[in-house]
Amino acid sequence: MGDEEREEIIEEDEEGGAKAEEAPSRPFTGKIIKILLYVAGGILLIVLVIGISYIVAKNVQESSYERRQDIIAAPPPAPLDIYELPDISRTTNDPEPHFLKVKIALAYEKDPLINNELISRKSQIQHIINIILQSKKYEDLNTVSGAVDLADEIKAHVNVILIAGKVKEVYFQEFVLN
Repeated sequence: MGDEEREEIIEEDEEGGAKAEEAPSRPFTGKIIKILLYVAGGILLIVLVIGISYIVAKNVQESSYERRQDIIAAPPPAPLDIYELPDISRTTNDPEPHFLKVKIALAYEKDPLINNELISRKSQIQHIINIILQSKKYEDLNTVSGAVDLADEIKAHVNVILIAGKVKEVYFQEFVLN
């Protein structure tokens, strides 16, 4: 019996020694596994962020391209017919008057009725334009916006007297202000 007890003690020592050797390696292995899990999680997170960014960028680019493709360039409108008025010379309504010379063309859509009406009302249209110009001062006419306002005002007053159609634009073929 002595031999058997010795063998059991030796086996227990060997198992205990093996257990003793395994115990210190487990905490070290656990740290490595934690580090590897963090690294794998970080890599997964980076891949996920890159994937989402790629998908969002692709969708934005496609929608931008579709919006650009939806724009349809309309052909320019047909040219308007023009009725030219004779030169009009006036002075401005200033204490020190300035000379104004304009050559005006009235643009309208192609229609013989309005053309005939413009011809028959030529004197009346010239009278309206003279009255409008009579009230203008140099400061009202010496800027681009002043000239545009004058064209709009002439168009509005001429359209009031027309029956067969309307003037679409007023063009200054010559505009001299000294």
